[in-house]
Amino acid sequence: MNNKFSPQRRHDAKKDPSLGAGNVKNQYKKQTQKQWNRNPCGILGIDENIPYGSLEFFEAVKQKRYESESWIKEKIDFTSARGKKVLEIGYGMGTDLRTFRENGAKVYGVDITPEHNRLARLNFKLHRETAELKLCDAANLPFPSGTFDIVYSNGVLHHTPDTVRCLSEAYRVLKPGGRLILALYRKNSAYHWIQMLLVNGILKGQLRKLGYAGLLSTIEYGADGIKVKPLVKLYGGKQLKIILSDFSQVETKVAFFKREHLSKFGWFLPRFMEKVLEPWFGWYVVAYAVK
Repeated sequence: MNNKFSPQRRHDAKKDPSLGAGNVKNQYKKQTQKQWNRNPCGILGIDENIPYGSLEFFEAVKQKRYESESWIKEKIDFTSARGKKVLEIGYGMGTDLRTFRENGAKVYGVDITPEHNRLARLNFKLHRETAELKLCDAANLPFPSGTFDIVYSNGVLHHTPDTVRCLSEAYRVLKPGGRLILALYRKNSAYHWIQMLLVNGILKGQLRKLGYAGLLSTIEYGADGIKVKPLVKLYGGKQLKIILSDFSQVETKVAFFKREHLSKFGWFLPRFMEKVLEPWFGWYVVAYAVK
């Protein structure tokens, strides 16, 4: 198959909230770079006394990531990548890509943010590990077709106006039988409906002040919905299956629910119930697709 979606898929992809063209798309991407150049993904909650960009810093980022979002190692089988060629779309500081490398994968990555590129390179260098890291747009991947065994992207492609195009590129660079592992924000989640819309949007008045797009952008640390307004889109499992319909197999799972996602309404909820309620209320939808 060529690197374009089938006509039916392109028709169905209209249900994807991809936005704009030309200058509009460029503005969205500039906002993305602005957001994560200022606040690299994973920096929230890291002790300010740890030197930025040090080995200790990257270890703290890794520890916090897998402690606060334990669902990642539950839903992503890093060990299955041993001996495989793995591409990560949106590698951030390189935390997950290094985990793939530690499990024996040959790793590659693309990211649109210069500070992510700088930090990820430093992360790998300090750990004396190798990776091919590119600063580029995932809508035009600089790799030949059929290159990778696994394409992985976690919490990234809901920030681009070119989500469908990026997934088309992911399909192109996968080998036949290769796997896509994709995690995106989920619309029908407790965090979206309760914390963001009800509490922040309506009760605190941010929906009226910022509009829906501005409100969603404040999900990201450091974004104010006005001057710093990264694009945030939300998805569901059925929608992803339509978008990924060129793949031979597609499975979706729901991940990541904390009682805090219910704001103050979740105080009464015992911690053990988080896992029970995760399949209904989780913040991420994770897709596993085979080319």
